[in-house]
Amino acid sequence: MLQKEFPILEFDPNKSAKLEPSNFIEKKDVPKACVITFFREVIQEKLEKNLLTEIATVNSETVQLSVYETLVDNTRVGIILGFVGAAGSVGLLEELIAMGFENFIVCGGAGVLRKDIQVGHLVLPYAAVRDEGVSYHYLEPSREVGCNEHAMSVIENQLKEENIPYIKAKTWTTDAIFRETNDKIALRVSEGCVTVEMECAAFFAVSQFRGVTLGQMLYGGDDLSGDEWDLRKWKDRKEIRKNLVDLSLRIALRL
Repeated sequence: MLQKEFPILEFDPNKSAKLEPSNFIEKKDVPKACVITFFREVIQEKLEKNLLTEIATVNSETVQLSVYETLVDNTRVGIILGFVGAAGSVGLLEELIAMGFENFIVCGGAGVLRKDIQVGHLVLPYAAVRDEGVSYHYLEPSREVGCNEHAMSVIENQLKEENIPYIKAKTWTTDAIFRETNDKIALRVSEGCVTVEMECAAFFAVSQFRGVTLGQMLYGGDDLSGDEWDLRKWKDRKEIRKNLVDLSLRIALRL
């Protein structure tokens, strides 16, 4: 390889790495589709109602996450709590793919960059600005990475069928939540971003690299569009979060 000015630009297209998930993750009897959600309390509620069955675990040095399955219209669908941040999310997705999952819906919250986006309003990201590091190890350097077109179409059709309003727009994926400065926010808004989060670009890149289908839905959370940050109590919107997970499970079956 040739050395570039910055290491992040030294993309290697070689499909084989020293450490491959398939080398240590065994294929399992898992459903075809899986929902990755960041809403811990929704997972907990479903467990308390005996709606989930543990079928596998994903282990790291600090966290053990259970992979569950549930029934939607008498069909098995996987569901798991996600890691926060691009690097952890990619490790999780890689292991889920190695287990045998093929289709994914990711649902979580995001900061909004436009004040008119209300708490709970759905945003469907068709592209993500790659302001994180992981995606550059899976795809050639570029400013953005797009969502899988089939996943986008399936999600949009479901939202229209259920008369759920949504915004289709770009999102800004960043590793540095404490470095979202006014000037950087203005730059991202100028290129069409309406939300900011930590995982989307990485999810899109890995799904392209591994040849799986993945779409993501975000709901409007805290507000970064004004002079001061506004939390808007977005983590307390329990019904919104529960409904988004159930919607994601229904969509996952259609991928």
